Order: sequence, then C-alpha cells, then structure tokens
Amino acid sequence: MRLLKMLVFFLSVTLSQLSAQTLSQVESLSTADALPFRDVASITQDSLGFMWFGTTQGLLKYDGYWFKQYNSNTENPNFISKELLTDHNTIYTGSGHIWYVANNSLFRLNIKTDSIRSYSKLDGLKGGVIELHVDHKKQIWIVSENHWTSSKADTKQYLQKFNETGRFKVIDSVKRGEREFTRLTSDAENNLWWTTINGGTRKYTDKGNILDVLTLDWWNSFANDSFDPANSLIPFDRATISANSEPCNCPNNFGGFLFFDTNNKHFFFPISGGIFRFDPNSKRMECLLNISKGINHAIEDNEGNIWFAGQSVLYKMDSSGTISDFTETIHQVLDFTNISQLFIDSNGLLWISTDNGLLKIQVKPKIFDQLFRSTEKGWGNSMRSIFETAEGNVMAMYEREKKLIVFDSLGNQLNNLELWGDYPKTFNPLFGARFFAMDINKEYVYTVNDYLIRIRLKDGHTTIYPQFSNRLNITGPNPIITLKDGRLLFGFTLSKLTIYNPVTGKSELVFKDRSHHDILHFRFFLESKTPGIIWVGTVNDGLLKVNVNGTVEAQYYLNSNPPLNNNNVMVIHENEDESLWLGTFGGGLTYLNPTKGKVTFYTAKNDLPNNNVVGILPYKESYLLVSTYEGLSFFNTKTKQFKNFYEEDGLTHNEFNFTSFFRDSKGYYYFGGMNGINRFKPEKLMDEELHSNPIRFTSLTRFNSKQNDVLHFDLSYVPLEGITISPYDEYFQVNWTIPSYFKNKSNTYFTKLEGYESSWFFQGTNPYVRYNKLPAGNYVLEVKNAAFSNSEDGNTLMIPIYVKPIFYKTWWFILLSILCALAIIYGLYRLRIKQLLAVEHLRTKISSDLHDDLGSMLSGIAMQSELLEANARIEDKNKLNKIARLSRDAISSMRDLVWSIDNRKERVSDLLERMEELAEELLFPKGINFHMEKNNIALNKKLPIITKQHLFFIYKEAITNILRHSNAKNVWLQFKNHQGNCIVLIKDDGTLKPSKKSTGFGLSNMALRAKKMNATINFNTENGFEIYIKLPFML
Repeated sequence: MRLLKMLVFFLSVTLSQLSAQTLSQVESLSTADALPFRDVASITQDSLGFMWFGTTQGLLKYDGYWFKQYNSNTENPNFISKELLTDHNTIYTGSGHIWYVANNSLFRLNIKTDSIRSYSKLDGLKGGVIELHVDHKKQIWIVSENHWTSSKADTKQYLQKFNETGRFKVIDSVKRGEREFTRLTSDAENNLWWTTINGGTRKYTDKGNILDVLTLDWWNSFANDSFDPANSLIPFDRATISANSEPCNCPNNFGGFLFFDTNNKHFFFPISGGIFRFDPNSKRMECLLNISKGINHAIEDNEGNIWFAGQSVLYKMDSSGTISDFTETIHQVLDFTNISQLFIDSNGLLWISTDNGLLKIQVKPKIFDQLFRSTEKGWGNSMRSIFETAEGNVMAMYEREKKLIVFDSLGNQLNNLELWGDYPKTFNPLFGARFFAMDINKEYVYTVNDYLIRIRLKDGHTTIYPQFSNRLNITGPNPIITLKDGRLLFGFTLSKLTIYNPVTGKSELVFKDRSHHDILHFRFFLESKTPGIIWVGTVNDGLLKVNVNGTVEAQYYLNSNPPLNNNNVMVIHENEDESLWLGTFGGGLTYLNPTKGKVTFYTAKNDLPNNNVVGILPYKESYLLVSTYEGLSFFNTKTKQFKNFYEEDGLTHNEFNFTSFFRDSKGYYYFGGMNGINRFKPEKLMDEELHSNPIRFTSLTRFNSKQNDVLHFDLSYVPLEGITISPYDEYFQVNWTIPSYFKNKSNTYFTKLEGYESSWFFQGTNPYVRYNKLPAGNYVLEVKNAAFSNSEDGNTLMIPIYVKPIFYKTWWFILLSILCALAIIYGLYRLRIKQLLAVEHLRTKISSDLHDDLGSMLSGIAMQSELLEANARIEDKNKLNKIARLSRDAISSMRDLVWSIDNRKERVSDLLERMEELAEELLFPKGINFHMEKNNIALNKKLPIITKQHLFFIYKEAITNILRHSNAKNVWLQFKNHQGNCIVLIKDDGTLKPSKKSTGFGLSNMALRAKKMNATINFNTENGFEIYIKLPFML
C-alpha cells in the first residue's frame, strides 16, 4: 500500500514542466585539450580569474590555454606531498590562498609563492578532513572525523571552524554512521547547514551557534495518510533543538542534500531521487521534479536559473519555474559517468566537473525578443518586409497567410491590418508582395506584385494600379523603393524601370531609348548618396550603377574590373565613403570600393554563418548586422571578425528571409525569417565580457644559450614593473590570456613592440609572441584584443622589456676597456720614451766617444803628419801631406756624423746653424758667397734624427759638388713652408767645370735620401745648378 501511494504521488507530479532544450552553448575541456588528468573532482577560481581544478592526481591551475600542475612527482617543481583531491573540496578564500583537501588532509596553497601550509592535530583538527566549505563571509568550515583512529563506538564527525588565531575550533559533533556522508551549505543569510546521516540536518549561525536540528520522515508521511496530492506537498517534521555541545543521534530519513538560492528558498534532494522545495510558511515540501535519480549538486547562475546535477544528469529551472533537461545534450559533448561539482565563474560561465573532464556552459542573458514565433517545428510563420508607421508601430508581412502583422513599440502584437478596397474578394493584394515602400508622410505604404498596390495605413484601404502590370512580374523579386524626393521606383527589368510620382500620378520610364541592351530580373534597389544614382542588384547580371537620366554608368559582375564572385546580388548597403557591402546568393558578403577598384570577399571560410546573405544593416561606424540562411552575424568591419548567433542563442529560426530586415526610430533592429521576427538592440551583442576581463600576462619563457636550457617564469601573480632579458637568451616568449573561458581559443590578438616595431602585428589566435635575439635596449610590449578596433575601445596590456647588452657592450665594460687601453698605451708610451731616451743616451755617448776618442786620434795623426812633413824628404812630403789632409777630412766627416746623431741638436735652428757653419768652412775660403732664406720656418720645431741627417747630407753633397764641379760665385739656400709642405731650394750661379769623369753616385745618393723622407727631389742645370726638394711636412 505504501509503495502504491508513492507511485501515485510521483505520477501525479506534472511532467509537462520537463522539456528537452538545446543548451545555449556547450564546450568540453578534456585530455584532448591537454587536461593533465581526466577525473576532475572540484573547481574554484581566484581573484584574477584563473581557474583551479582538483583532480585525483593533483591540483591544476588553468589560464585558458595552459595548465600548471601540482602533484607528488618529485621531479615536478610544483611538488605537493598528497594529490588525491576529493569532490567539491577546493576553495579560494580571496586572500591569495587555495584551500584543498587531499587524502583526507587539509592544505593551504599560497598562489603567489607556491608555498604549502598543511594542517594537523596541532592546529586543532580532530582527524581526517572529509568536507571543506567557505561561507559568504569567506569563513572556513570543515567536517573532520576520527574514523581511522577510534573504535567504531567512539567514531564521530566534527564540525569545525577556522578562527582568527589560525586554529580550528570544534562547533558540534555527531556520531558517524556506516557511511561518511556529510555536506555543508550556507543559505542566503549566511547560516550554515550541516547535513548528516545520524545527526539530522543542523542549522547554525555564521558564528557557530546552533539554531535547528531538522529531520524528514518520508515513510511516516505516507503511513499516516498525510500526503495531499492536490498541492504536491509532504509534511515537514521538526525535531527538538539540541545544544551545541550535545550530539544529536536523531534519524534523518531524508538523508539527501540541500541548497538555498539567493532568495533563500530551500531545495531538498532525497537520496531516492527528485527535486523538492520547502515552503517555510506551510512547513511542507513541494515536489518540483519527479525522477528516480538522486540530485547531488545545485547552483544558481547570474540569470537566476538554478542548475541541478545528479550522478550523470543535468537540469535547469528558469525563473518561471520551467525545468529543462540537458542530460542528453551534455552527453553528446562529453562522455562521462559522474558529475562531482557545479561552479559559476566570474563571467557567469557554468563549469561542470566530471570523471572524464569538464563541461563549460555559457549562460547568456536574453538578447532577442521573439515576435510572432510559431511553436511548430521547422518553418513556421515566414516573414517578409518590415516597416514602421507614423505612430511608431511596426508592421511585417506574414508570408504564409499574406497578412500585415502589427506590433507596438514594446514588441506586443496588435490586431492585424485588415485590407479592403474595390477589388474582387478572391484577390489578395499581398499575394506575391515582397517589398514595401512608405511614402514620405507615412500615410501610405506601397508594394508590387502584378500591380502597383497602395495601402492606407490608418484603415487598410487598398488601391490597385493595373496600368503598370506590363512593367512588373509577380514571379520575380519585384523591388520597389521610395526615392528621397518622394517618387517611387519599381520595375523588374532595365527597359521597364519606372519612376512614379504618387502626388501627381505621373510616371515615366527611366530608359526611354528602347535600343538599350535590356537586363532582366532585378532583386534590390538602393538610392545612392550620390544624387541621381541608383544601385541595382540583379539575379544574373551582378550590380548596376544606374543614373536616373537613363544610363548605366557601371556594371560589376564576374568578369568586370574589379570582379564580383557571384552575379546574384540580394542586398546592398552603401557606406559614407560610397563604398558598398553586397549580400549575394551563394557568394557570401562582398566589400566593393568602386572608386579605388578594390573588392574583398567574406564567405563561410571566414566564419560567415552561410554564403547566402539576405539582409545587411549598419551599426555605429564599424559594425554590420548580416542575416543569412544559417544564422545572424555581428560583423566588425575593422577587425574583420564575425560573431554569430543561432537558435540556441535565442533566435526564432536560423534561416532568415530576403527583404526582411529593418531598423526602427528607437534603435531596435528587426530581422524576419522562416519563423517569426527577432527584435533586439545591437549593443547587447557586444562582447562586454571581454571589456570586463583584462588581458593578463601569464608566463615568460626564455632559452638561455649559456645554460643551454629553457627557463619558465610564472607571471600570473607578479606585479609586473618590467621584464629583463639576458644577452644570452636566444629567444624569449611572453604568454597572456583573457580569463574568459568560453570559446576563448578563438580570441585573436594584435601586438606591437615599441622601440622595435612601428605598427601593430596580427598574431591570430596565438596567445603569445616570440622575439629572437633582440638588440640591447628598452622596449614596451603592447598586446590588445583584436575584437576591438582601436586601443581606446580595446583591451590593451603593456609591459616594459629591458634587453641587457652582453657584458662587452655594457658601459662599465667599455669604460674599463678604455681605461685598460689607455693604461696599456700609457705603458707603451712610457716604454717607448724610455727606449728613446736610452737610444738618445747611447747616441750621445757614441757621439761623445767618437768626438773625443776618434777625433783626438785623427787630430794626432794629422799633427804628426804635418810635423814629419817639415823634416821629410821631398819625395815623402806629398805622402805625408796627403795623410794629414785625409785625417783632417776624416775629422770633418766624423764631426758631421757625430752632429747628425747627437740628440741635443734636434731643432730646425740647429740644422740651419750647422748648414751655415759648413758653408763658412767650405765656401768662404773659395771666395763663394752664401745666401740663406728662412721664410715662415718654425725654428724651434724638433726634427726626427733621420730627417735631420738626410737633409744635412743632401745639403753637404750639394756644397761638395759645387766646389768640385762649378765655378759659382754665389750659393743660395732657401727654406719655405707652402700648402702643408716645406720647399728646400739649393742653387748656385756657376757653370759646369771640365773635370775628370765622376762616378755619379752623388745625385743618386741625394735621390735615395729624399725617398727615405717620402720627399720628392728634382735637379735643374739651367742658369746654374738647382736642387728642388719638396718635403711632405712643414718645418
């Protein structure tokens, strides 16, 4: 009987609430996505947005691209001693710490330093930790038990709270049952609820004071016939309140989990299955969902939906109470057998941890208002043209029944506009109508089929104009528009293109010359911003630029320049610069700039939902709303990115209709399709989530050639004042992320390295940039999300980078090198000076010794010869005279040689003085006059020994030659500085005397000496003998 009652009860719960529904969007994160281990037990998120997962093989940090793993592998730099993390036992407290339970031990991880703090009996723990909980005030609660250290009779579970002293205080205890089942939950008022097996469901204040001990007795409810099927409620029995210090050994036949939403509504999940909600006023339980599978987890998302999960099932209850089953859908995305936790991250994304990875469910706010949507599957209420009346109502053509549906400014459906007029009742004026054109005053709307149709909007009175039937074609698209001057333009071919003035009733053909080549099947008209120009889209002949004076100014098609990729143009939009966006049938979206001759194509390969584009509306300066046969797209014309929307995002249908798009005066956009109309404001389509989630640098990777190793640095929590790169780094790579985890790998980025790059570079979906062997210097790396057109609107991150120069290019090394070089130069200079002084001293000594010793010996020889000559025989006198003369000549030559090497006689004045002395010694005794000119000569300038020697001996050789070979009366010696050179001129006024043949070595010796001084020497025998010497320096 009891089982029969239960069956009747469960069947009485209405199942109409449970409806299968497609998830808004679902993704998985598994080992195929580099998840280190598939069995994920718990989830949390830190204050910077990074996700943390507890697995049965360690703790994971996830930034959207890469995982950082903490496990017991001793080779892992992120080593933790215990790695078996348990269900929903990983939490973040907001203080930079992750608390987690592994192998029934409690740990706290400092996420900035990676340091681990373990807790034990010394910290007040009463045994192994089986439950970890943080309340709304970020207070830490645990449930511990002494099951492994006590006898079965003494086994207890303890509720403990982490206090301000850093220890865990016992709040309450209950006797442990055969199973370790326990769960902690906080309600909206931050009261703590502890669900146990033997101790009931216990309620405490956030300070630890016990308030209630509750039990649920299901079986007694049925046995006492207290079940009331009319309201689906079960009585709730309340037990006696127990004091904090006394364990309550009361039975808890309910034995399930519980949950509280933000309105503090109580949800209970019996072990036997189902979802129940407690009514605090009637103290009764309401069954919300009758299923045989138990619910273990519940969470409320940012939109007020509540998600319930069992072992392998998932349900959602929206704010209206409708419950949807998502079990089948999530199993299609990920194969798993057990759900361990539900978690809502900072962006409202629902995470589900399973034994085979994670699921991510994007919970979106409502974007689209669904107008006139049919509940039928497939094609329902197919819509065409949409327009706005003077009263602000919106009308749309309901194609199936050929009616004008009316909506007010709030989107509420009003009474249809009933058409009437002087025409047969069997005739429907809207049959075949696709385009509608309002008059300037919005009193009438015009359409065409086989006739021109005028509809008065205030009452639906309809007038037929049959005189234009030969210019229209009901089987074709039949476009019609109102021109800026109020006239109407219609006609389905070039020869039948007509302008009609509704005020005067006059009409005229645009092309009056019938000899003009006709073009058929017009699809779309758009009046250009250029006066008198109409853009015409055709079915087979591409795009026409028509002048209303009756000429085709341009045609763009498959073989034109520039060419189109499809000749079937369904819709046209003109930009302010008179460039065009074209929607084609099968060719996607086309950008055409006729002035620049530029064309760009966007197709499904570029993420356009479908290549059949039927509607285009602009939004702001850089966005287009594009409707297709397979979804609606929000297109950023600057970044060239498409953001697509489908039925699962709230559209009435994925397929949109040709001619069915409109923007009203209040900024609402309308797109009609195969089942109703979608009404929305485009700002709701913007990626506000990306604005609220800044780009964050996550890591730095460097390959150091000196260490021959790849070095990794975690930048997640480091205050980044800059990055320093070693000169031995062959490359470095900076990684970043946006902590927004749904379809995050489709985010695209731009980077620019200030100081190295002058423009932004598109990195695609790569969340990193790598530089090889950057020159030393200071740079600034800028990263921005490509979803935004400029850095003001975008999400931009900057970080200074300093590349250190290699040591030999550093200022201190260069300075030290210069100082060393100067020291070496100075040392060499000192050494050279010392050597020169030694040489000079040697020369001085040699010259002194030669002068003193050899000179005295030669003088002695000369004197002895002269003495002997006086007493010698006649035949010996000549010999002795010759010996005396040779001795005197030797003395003179030796004196000249000694003078030439004497470093004490090194100035120009010394040279000139010696030259004068030589002239006096040799020339004056012969009666030859000597003249010396010293023009602008630096007399005190020091001469190199070699230069002094060569100049003097050239001069001496010249004087000797004059004495021997010339009858000169005058000799001139001239020194003159001129243009960086010194000119030396030795000249006489004599003629060549007849003499014995000379050896000729004198002139050649002069030339050789001149060459050794890098000087030039010339000889001239006209008007005496002249020696011209040009020194390569000045004296």
